[in-house]
Amino acid sequence: MQHFDKQDPIYLLSLKTGIEVKFIKQLQYETKSYPKRLKRDFTATLLSKELFNFDEIPEGKTVELPGVSFKLASEDEGFKIISKLRKETEAKNYRIFLDIYYSNDIDKSVDLSIISCNNDFDPLVYMHTNGINYGITNQKLIDELRILDKSLGLKILGAGEDWCEFEITKEPESWFVIIRKIFELCPDIAEKYDYSLEDFKTCLIKTRKLYLWFD
Repeated sequence: MQHFDKQDPIYLLSLKTGIEVKFIKQLQYETKSYPKRLKRDFTATLLSKELFNFDEIPEGKTVELPGVSFKLASEDEGFKIISKLRKETEAKNYRIFLDIYYSNDIDKSVDLSIISCNNDFDPLVYMHTNGINYGITNQKLIDELRILDKSLGLKILGAGEDWCEFEITKEPESWFVIIRKIFELCPDIAEKYDYSLEDFKTCLIKTRKLYLWFD
């Protein structure tokens, strides 16, 4: 049986998050970055125009999640690590994904995160991903993605407050039926591709990635 120093920060991080020390150290090696607790900004999302005093929320308030994150130099580096370790981490009911955020809307930071969950949509729950500006709650987004998953075989690549990205692992019976659903779910994509089904189909086949965002 392997023994760990109970004062070791990695061991303590493992206790707090449920991520095995083995995987924390493995990702530390792959990313060449020191592990830290996965957190997200606290945000209040409202569907109605009910009154809410946002000034009551302390600036910089964060939510600690049952996961660990590592700083990366680039998204491409993260995609390579996800592809390399996906089967091994999934077997232990973990998911690894990118968390990308901006400081002052300019400086881009990329983290690779690992979290305890047994499917590819739970990371969106923890990251509270939503398109609330379009009336799309976190639950509605996940429900719609589960429908798309049946045709596309979606595997999580990244998630944030207002975006998510998945690898496409299946070929749908009809790309155009699926694309119409995606355009309905994410109006920003429809606008970017000028509502061209053919152009977006070409993009999906080429990249094998589905990226949704809600500005």
